[in-house]
This record gives sequence, C-alpha cells and structure tokens, in this order.
Amino acid sequence: MRRNAKDLAGRDVVARSIMIEIREGRGCDGPWGPHAKLKLDHLGKEVLESRLPGILELSRTFAHVDPVKEPIPVIPTCHYMMGGIPTKVTGQALTVNEKGEDVVVPGLFAVGENRLCIGTRR
Repeated sequence: MRRNAKDLAGRDVVARSIMIEIREGRGCDGPWGPHAKLKLDHLGKEVLESRLPGILELSRTFAHVDPVKEPIPVIPTCHYMMGGIPTKVTGQALTVNEKGEDVVVPGLFAVGENRLCIGTRR
C-alpha cells in the first residue's frame, strides 16, 4: 500500500488504496470475503492497550483476532453519507414519477443532515 497511501493519509485515500490493492489481487481471502490486513503488532502490547483499547476490543469481539499477535482483517466501509434525501426547500421529501419528474411524497419530511442539500456540502 505504500504506493497508494503513505502514513497518516486521509480516510478517503486509505479506503481507495485498500480497494485498489484488493482489486489488483493483492488482498486476502477469508470468511467475510476479500480484505486487507492491518498489522499493528509492531506497536507492542503496552501501546495497543494504552492508546488503542477500542481497536483491541472491536478486533477481538468481531474479527476474533488479537491485534497484539496477528493482523486485523479490514475493508473500506461507509463512514458517513455524502448526500441524502431529495427535498423541496420546505423539507418535503421528493421522489421521481414514471415521467422522470420530481413529485412530493405526501406526509414525508426530511430535516437536518439527511437532506440532500445539506449532505452534499460535506
């Protein structure tokens, strides 16, 4: 992955780099499908326990691996959505009819960050 994402790269760069590695055949296979391996054992048990206790717990609980001894299987996933529900400025949710026209969904409103006009600015 050094060719795609250097240390401390942003989430988007790291996620894209992991997918490139998997698609180009450099990933790993496992019971959950293709993935990459995140190796943290070089940090040592003390550092992992003091600075990354949440990662240790999640890895042990859901991936059934101990990052102190073995790499964690990882794959990019959605961190947050870019965009949302299309609405009118009044918050009324919109759908598209068979003619491709915007139509109000009666009684359905969207507010806050789930609205399309808010989510696309992230």
